[in-house]
Amino acid sequence: MPQPVLVSDALVEISFGADSQATGGAGSIPAGPTVNYECQAKSVKATVTARTQDLTTLCSETEATFTTGLTGTLDIELYIDDTIGPIFAYKTGFLCKVKITPGGAGSTLTYQGLVTDSSVTYTPGEVEMESATLKLGAFGFTAVYVW
Repeated sequence: MPQPVLVSDALVEISFGADSQATGGAGSIPAGPTVNYECQAKSVKATVTARTQDLTTLCSETEATFTTGLTGTLDIELYIDDTIGPIFAYKTGFLCKVKITPGGAGSTLTYQGLVTDSSVTYTPGEVEMESATLKLGAFGFTAVYVW
């Protein structure tokens, strides 16, 4: 019987474009990701959805659906490093690439998108955390993720 894979110590590499789309431009596309930032994730949730068009004809006995593209979100929760601080602070509106390598689990994926939300949590007596949401497949990228 197949065994589930236990993910531990997911390594995350993150790179950002040089400027924000909020400044009035399309925003520069980040390389890589180059290892601009490297950290450990507490949790990562990627949701990829196909945009579809219904092509079913009148009186058809089957449904005909055509995929027109992919979209989705990447929700990421990171431990804040005491040396570099929060990575996503002041990065809302920037194009971003996030490479995720799960420890003990299969393949590496690189997600590409626009940072739409970021937050930092400081709770006395607990590990500092930050979270961010990326809208995948943002303007400038040709795919939501790459292998």
